Amino acid sequence: MPISILVTEPDYFTRASLRAMREVGSVEARRMTRRELLRAVRNVDALVVRIDTRVDAELLRRARRLQCVVSATTGLNHIDVAFLKAHDVPLFSLSGAHSVPTAEHALALLFAIARRIPWAHAHVMRGRWDRWEFIGEEIEGKTLGVVGIGRIGAEITRRARALGMRVYAHDPYVSSRVVATRGARKAGWKTLLSRSDFISLHLPLTLETKHMIGKKEFAVMKPSVILINTARGAIIEEHAFLNALKNKRIRAAALDVYPEEPLAPSNAFRHYARNHTNLILTPHIAASTAEAVGRASMFAADVIKRFFSSRR
Repeated sequence: MPISILVTEPDYFTRASLRAMREVGSVEARRMTRRELLRAVRNVDALVVRIDTRVDAELLRRARRLQCVVSATTGLNHIDVAFLKAHDVPLFSLSGAHSVPTAEHALALLFAIARRIPWAHAHVMRGRWDRWEFIGEEIEGKTLGVVGIGRIGAEITRRARALGMRVYAHDPYVSSRVVATRGARKAGWKTLLSRSDFISLHLPLTLETKHMIGKKEFAVMKPSVILINTARGAIIEEHAFLNALKNKRIRAAALDVYPEEPLAPSNAFRHYARNHTNLILTPHIAASTAEAVGRASMFAADVIKRFFSSRR
């Protein structure tokens, strides 16, 4: 029986990567509704996804022929990893391919909110020219707090240092010596929260990090702080976050990730951002560059080729 490969988010896979997969077997590459996906997965040998595809137990129970899952992502919160392990289905995912674009996006959000760019643009589009409403803030000489100094945290640290920022890093799994080699000064949790002018999150979502930033943490931060999250939405406790923004406990924030994705039209974040000028929202696009898509899609194709060649 020919190998069947299903690619659920083809917009993120290059033509070259799809051609490479077709050397292995038949490839169906198209976006589907949930109902369509539940039907299509029944006769699939390899499932190739990104973050918009929810690979849960309901889906996996129907995939009776499934031999492997390839996720062209670093995070795996969209996949029931325990189910795959219990059924001995291999899972392959990225490591490092998204570090640079994610760090760049975090820095872009930092600049955008420090210089009030989205609201200045909207102001001009409304036919106005009241420049004094958009006095921004320089970042040179300011302190950036990096929470999690793995690959992405190290990338943003390097860029922040080049821009003249001081960098504190909090990461209990990285020694002071290694933190120093990555360009930052290791800081305790409360020290980072209380001394940083900007805080950028770069850590995975785990039981330990879920709601790591809540009411107590916001109370320690400077009222002038700007918070950037390109990691995982549930690291921040939603209600405490919105209260901190509303009550000026923090000055502003920019989010690329959310506890539930995609955001519902009535979501509280959307509602707040429509009515205030201290919150920027982007739709989980930190890793969405042509270069990153190219690397990730070819990674997926290479995994498929190696996996099935090893089974012949």
